[in-house]
Amino acid sequence: MTIPLLLVTFLRIILGIILFFAGIAKLTNFSAFAAVVASYQMLPMVLVKPVSYVLVSAEITLGITLSIGYFSRGAGTLASLLFLIFAAALANVLLQELPVTDCGCANFLFSFLDFLGLSVSTTPNWMMVFSNIVLAAGSFGIVCSSQQGYGLELLIRQIRHYKA
Repeated sequence: MTIPLLLVTFLRIILGIILFFAGIAKLTNFSAFAAVVASYQMLPMVLVKPVSYVLVSAEITLGITLSIGYFSRGAGTLASLLFLIFAAALANVLLQELPVTDCGCANFLFSFLDFLGLSVSTTPNWMMVFSNIVLAAGSFGIVCSSQQGYGLELLIRQIRHYKA
């Protein structure tokens, strides 16, 4: 699949920013995030904290790698998987009608949309499930693209080409 270089770059950076700042927001209030993970009732209590650490670490790491354009295909694959996990967890909450009032996904994007006058609910809903599926598809688009856009990976490839 051929996606123009600038479009791939833009998509990769936007997804990276979303993941990075979502992870940072969760890290700044980690105990509240771990409580939200527990409220989803998908994990034994002994796994809640370790899984919460993994989720936050994955978001921050994937956000950085996507933003700078390094290991884009691998990061895109993992980001796609992460967004699908979030979609499945949200769908599980909705289907089981669990009393979860905070999705644990609030970040700078939600604040920015609120600033623009677009109110975004943090209560799990089907639009969040759909949004995560769209984000997974965007991440998968990066994986399937023949070009990874402008970034560190392209720069390294060009330096190697000029040295040869």
